[in-house]
Amino acid sequence: MDIAVEDVTARWVTAWTTGRTTDLFKLLAAAPTIETNLDPDGDFIELLTDYAAALESIAVFSQTVLDRRAALIYDCTLAGETFRLAEFLTVNNAGLVTEIRRVYDLDAVERLMPHLLLEH
Repeated sequence: MDIAVEDVTARWVTAWTTGRTTDLFKLLAAAPTIETNLDPDGDFIELLTDYAAALESIAVFSQTVLDRRAALIYDCTLAGETFRLAEFLTVNNAGLVTEIRRVYDLDAVERLMPHLLLEH
């Protein structure tokens, strides 16, 4: 069964932006490759949901799907400031996320959410 990357991506976005960790785990393949510039050795799911919970709003600014990969750019808002988060997903034919690469705006995180740098 070949599950559409767009469908998986939509479920992924909804799960992490609403803090539904159970849904995130259902979408992750076993032992996914995860790369991030924010706490690369920490608990990825915990950081993902803490980040979402700290924001006032999150919206997909741009999404591009090519083959089994998706590139997403998010507009994140906190304290009246909007900044970006880039995320790159690879999805297998079964509809599971096998690779995640996230690039956070570390300047914005340091200024607006310093607790994310200290807790993990």
